[in-house]
Amino acid sequence: MFALLPFLALTGGVMLHIETAVPQPPRPSPGPEPRVVAIPAADSVPLPATYFSPGRPGPAVIVFRNCDRDRSHLDAFATALSARGVHVLTWDYRPGVAPGLDWGATRLRDATSVFAWLVAQPGVDGGRVVAIGGSCGVSLALDFAAAQTASLRGLVVLSGPSDPAQRAFLARAPALAVFGAASVREGAAVPNVAVVVRASSHAESRLVTPADGGHGTEMLTHTPEFEAMVLDWITRRLA
Repeated sequence: MFALLPFLALTGGVMLHIETAVPQPPRPSPGPEPRVVAIPAADSVPLPATYFSPGRPGPAVIVFRNCDRDRSHLDAFATALSARGVHVLTWDYRPGVAPGLDWGATRLRDATSVFAWLVAQPGVDGGRVVAIGGSCGVSLALDFAAAQTASLRGLVVLSGPSDPAQRAFLARAPALAVFGAASVREGAAVPNVAVVVRASSHAESRLVTPADGGHGTEMLTHTPEFEAMVLDWITRRLA
């Protein structure tokens, strides 16, 4: 692809307006349209999800969204990540709990079903995965990481809390890098995320605290600068 760039040249005392073709870097090829699916849980409850395929083999990202939002607010970020060659799955949690399970155990079992569906898609590299968790999804992403440690290259945790057992897991998983972020405006969210990042000994783990960055997974598209920072970090972890 070429762009026509104007410049001025002086020839024989006459100023000429000239356009020259300058080669431009190729744009990423758009992947297939996102696919809305209903993934059956272990007890056959349908879990609504959206699958963003890059249209070629590559690694994967699974997103655990804020509990007070549906997955549609992640569409723009998932599309940008898919354009980098990543298979992305966003999903909505079931209402309530499964029979005989509490809130966390229900969502961990559901996440196992969702992840199994994702890695079964053609071209998905199930050994190169990043999980993103925002708000209540931080705890869910940490539980998921503990259950799927061999597959994960990184965790992105945004604004949410954790418990001592989850942080102890991170201390025992030196190969797992953590990108943590919370906005200063949220106050307590910063120390909540900071203790998660500190639990990781990986050299690529980092804490980012923008002055005002939204809450949880809303942060992913709050500013272009923050979005690019997260996209770049995930891309490096999945390389």
